Amino acid sequence: MKAIIQNRTVAWTAGVLGLVGHLVAVLLYVILPGLEVPKPELYAFWAAWLIVLGVTVWWLRSHPWRSALLPLIGAVLVTVIRIYGEQHFGWRG
Repeated sequence: MKAIIQNRTVAWTAGVLGLVGHLVAVLLYVILPGLEVPKPELYAFWAAWLIVLGVTVWWLRSHPWRSALLPLIGAVLVTVIRIYGEQHFGWRG
């Protein structure tokens, strides 16, 4: 396992997959909340998207595995927050 983690080609591929995953996650951070969440709270979703993008790019060189997992973890968290807001705050669009 250590050889796989230290392999730069595999690490680079993981980092690129993280960036691609982040671009797909824009659907969960910007488009879907834009249809359901009221305007003041929507700005928090946009800020979260920019923060996750910034950390993904920042970790791309030094921690490519983290940059690959961060969009996945962020997508799950933002979906949970959106569903919680729909149930408790009435975010229905």
